[in-house]
Amino acid sequence: MVAHSGSAIDSDRKCPHLRLRQERDRVGMEATPIKLFLEDTPRCADCSLLVQIIEAIKPGWIAANKDLALVELRFRNSEENNDLIVPQCTLHVQQSADQRNLDSPVHQAASFHFLQRVASVSYRGPYCHGQPAGSGRYTGRYVAESLQVMEDSGSPAAFERAQQWLSFCEENHEACKPPNLDFCPRRLVNVGSWDGSHEPFLYEPTTPVRYACLSYCWGKDLDQVLTTRTDNIRSHYEKIAMSTLPLALQDAITVCRNLKIPNLWVDSLCIIQDDIVAWLHDASTMYDVYLNSHLTITVMEPNSCKSRFLGKQRCGDPSWQQLLRPSILTTGKDTPPKEVLIRPRKFQPRSDEDRSSLDRRGWCLQESLLPNRRLCYDGNEMIWECVCRQFCECGHVVAPQVPRKTTPNYSNLGAFFKSHRLRGIPPSNDLSFLEWQQIKSSWRMNLPPHIIPFQRWRELVMDYSYRSLSKKHDRLRAISGLARMVWNNLRHEDDTPEQYLAGLWKGDLLSDLCWQVRPLEEVVESPETGAETPKEVGYHIPSWSWASVERPVTYRNALPLEGWKHKPSLVDQCIVENASCQNELPEDPMSAVTEGSLVLTGAFAPVKLGCHEHGHDEVRRILGLHSRKEMGAFVQSSTAHEVEVTLDRPERDRPRGIYYCFRLFSWLDTGIKKLGMETWFLVLTASTRQAGAFERIGIGCWDPWPDHDPCPIFKDAESATIEII
Repeated sequence: MVAHSGSAIDSDRKCPHLRLRQERDRVGMEATPIKLFLEDTPRCADCSLLVQIIEAIKPGWIAANKDLALVELRFRNSEENNDLIVPQCTLHVQQSADQRNLDSPVHQAASFHFLQRVASVSYRGPYCHGQPAGSGRYTGRYVAESLQVMEDSGSPAAFERAQQWLSFCEENHEACKPPNLDFCPRRLVNVGSWDGSHEPFLYEPTTPVRYACLSYCWGKDLDQVLTTRTDNIRSHYEKIAMSTLPLALQDAITVCRNLKIPNLWVDSLCIIQDDIVAWLHDASTMYDVYLNSHLTITVMEPNSCKSRFLGKQRCGDPSWQQLLRPSILTTGKDTPPKEVLIRPRKFQPRSDEDRSSLDRRGWCLQESLLPNRRLCYDGNEMIWECVCRQFCECGHVVAPQVPRKTTPNYSNLGAFFKSHRLRGIPPSNDLSFLEWQQIKSSWRMNLPPHIIPFQRWRELVMDYSYRSLSKKHDRLRAISGLARMVWNNLRHEDDTPEQYLAGLWKGDLLSDLCWQVRPLEEVVESPETGAETPKEVGYHIPSWSWASVERPVTYRNALPLEGWKHKPSLVDQCIVENASCQNELPEDPMSAVTEGSLVLTGAFAPVKLGCHEHGHDEVRRILGLHSRKEMGAFVQSSTAHEVEVTLDRPERDRPRGIYYCFRLFSWLDTGIKKLGMETWFLVLTASTRQAGAFERIGIGCWDPWPDHDPCPIFKDAESATIEII
């Protein structure tokens, strides 16, 4: 990186910030001599603020390097509101006045960013659009706000902050109230007295009461972890000594006591763990349990219930953040922030791969999206989320800290599916977060409104498939609560409910069938898969469901809707004759399944299945294709045409023989310059469990671009009615 030349700087000699205020440089400024800022400090509020911040974080640095010091400035914009900025600075020292090559790290003296400190825990956040009036500006733009992070999340001051978050929501957010005031969990833990003089105990409430839920990681080491079982439930009804509880549960009870929430629902204590019948029944009610909780305490870190989550916070360390009250130079409406929080290093959102321990667990996805209020702990800071507001202590919601590679628009999925909660609620500024998320939900190009909920579901599935489970057949159980949330949004015009089929929806079944396993090289970390219990040995998740594979999956079949210039038409669709599943709990259509069947009519073609030669691997790598092991399979038609396919279990050896392809649908671009027919089809094999039926082993897509030829696999194919199990 090379700084501006002297002549370029001289042209804006009036002030280095002039180009930024005139919006000629929206992203920041290249390395600029510190002496130019010093010259304008008496008459420029921006220069004065910047110089004071540098002096605070690097005392004496300006004086020691007055002739050789350079300042590089960059703005990090809020992804939700372009009016908000996080200024981040890098300080450099030239080797000489004539040499400004900044690529070498030896020239870098410091890197930091700053935000303006706010006192109110219910500050605006990035979701309120437009530029706020008053102070807090730098180069004419509003500096993102932040609280001063508490040093200890278990301190009285931290509990007071959490209580203020909760109270503000209770008093101002009608949409965040529990939707079913008559709901009552089967069991709750009474947290005992506020001062701890009385121990907690388990009980069965007979009337609705206020309770919090706990969302946390059990961890791998469960030796000596107290749970409710058939042999100790009676004693738990009398007393549960705090000293016998895992440390995370002790902390959760401490949170409840300080927030004056008298009851806690936690799965390990409120569900009998060694009674599978009772466990299945109670687990099926988790949708109502979390949705109707007054608050959910979310432990994002650490990853074990044997560890405390209350305590010193990394971002609350005084060495990480420095409070500055600058001398204010008032220049009309663009008054600088009165208090500034200076933090080291550049402002960086969490990377795509950087998931919390909680976000790696399968059960915890619905525990994250179902509650209307969440108080989150991650060891760095405290975070508040509700239907209407979302903010954290350190202000990082200016760039939402969620992985996007696996789940586009993750942050608005829960809000989207809860949108029905807004009906009948008067407009309010406090609903801006949810309203904004709904607007974002409709931005996908060419997506018909009735398809959006199904596409959102597929995004949930993609995220969920990356998560680990301790039991194999929990794959459908742990998402059943989310399925019910989606189901509530999927009523037909005649008010009949949508049919849920082992993780798929009949209303958009053909698209839901187009899941693909992710190649291993695309998967940052494969999820852990659990064991199968003796009772579950006879369970058969249908092969056409994504839940039948223990690998991350993706959906790419809707790309023409989102990316093609002209709206494509769906042609060559097959007919769904029948779709049915046998549910684990017959009374609950969202529960896991033990069998499933699809009867489809459409183009059906016998094919051969093959793999590419090893010698093609280098060519495939250069072309950006996947490795032979993962994606090198193809099907060959009777006319010797080859089409690449993705196998559901690429690690398995497939014997030679006859396989089959079944066409689901084709996309046809009807624009002026037509794109070819993109055809999606299933790869099938004869079932070994049921004579005459078939099982899915893969998915294929024929994309003839730049030609327009139809898929050659089905050139002479006959129509057939088949059953897939």
